[in-house]
Amino acid sequence: MTIDAMRELLRRSLKPKRFRHSCAVFDEALKLADRFDADRDKVAVAALLHDCGREVPTPEGPRKAAELGLQPDPVVCAQPILAHPLLGAWYAEHKYGVTDPEILDAIRLHTTGGPDMTQTAKIVFLADMTEPARDFPGVDELRSLCRKDLDKAMLQAYKDTMAYLLGQDLLVHPDAVAGYNQLAAQFKAKKEQAQ
Repeated sequence: MTIDAMRELLRRSLKPKRFRHSCAVFDEALKLADRFDADRDKVAVAALLHDCGREVPTPEGPRKAAELGLQPDPVVCAQPILAHPLLGAWYAEHKYGVTDPEILDAIRLHTTGGPDMTQTAKIVFLADMTEPARDFPGVDELRSLCRKDLDKAMLQAYKDTMAYLLGQDLLVHPDAVAGYNQLAAQFKAKKEQAQ
């Protein structure tokens, strides 16, 4: 399926506001792909389809994920919004014809993050957090970091996300903790080597 065909199918599948967000993430992700010499084709598909799982209403997400055999974990079941990346990867494959594991992983990780993220996954994650309509404390700093260093931006994104979740008494997904810990350990090791 061509990117234009995917865009049209996505437009018909999502509410207008969600579709506009998906297009904004697509645009932002391509800017990051150009800046960091990433694979534009992979980034384009992953960014465009990152929220395709939102065609399932949030309260129904964990049940639908279980029906599809996706085995939502207890954190996803407790916070149904976290089901849409699982559903998104499934829909990307089964509805949009995506077979590239790197693209599917980028969709699956775009909300929680995780360890060993590819460049494509980092770009989609960060584009989703920094697209122009996003407005939260620290977003301008995060946008600035995105233009300089994907790993530093990811580390800050994890910090911002976890601070928000903890401040709202929400659960932090284990993938986010693992992704944060991995990057934090890498930066700590570099700092110690430089001393």
